[in-house]
Amino acid sequence: MSNKSVALSLWQTILLDWQHFKYTALAIFVLMINALPVWSSLGVYPQFYLYILYFGTLYYPPMLSLGGIFLAGLMQDGIYGYPLGFSSLEFLCLHSILISQSRYLAREDMLLSWVGFAVFCVISTSFHSLLLSYIFEELFSFSLLSLGTILTICSYPLSLKFLYAISKKIG
Repeated sequence: MSNKSVALSLWQTILLDWQHFKYTALAIFVLMINALPVWSSLGVYPQFYLYILYFGTLYYPPMLSLGGIFLAGLMQDGIYGYPLGFSSLEFLCLHSILISQSRYLAREDMLLSWVGFAVFCVISTSFHSLLLSYIFEELFSFSLLSLGTILTICSYPLSLKFLYAISKKIG
């Protein structure tokens, strides 16, 4: 390998890592919006981070790295006081579910995408409740998350437009 090809390869790796960093920063920003005190004062616990995971996995996979998913999970653990690695485990499991179903879900049909996202939200909420129940050794109420899940599902089309616009700006 010549020095030029090594330098070009290194530059391409740096650019790809920069793209991943920008998308990870967007994911962390969405986590911060998700953690605003206004939601808890309303008694609603939305799951806006699912937009990033769903969109990044199905529609814009070059921007979503496993390291970014792991880092976003660690950030969520810090925000909500979960045990370290809890959200990372949850996000990576959900990511693997999306990867396994991507050939069915990654279509241009908006209605199918929305229905797929709704099913994904219910799976995510159930999985989150089961993990919390296991970790804290008490039955976690599914009803606390249901209103937030409905809010998340209903605002999906708007978030999809936002994420498409941001993805074009990012790269």
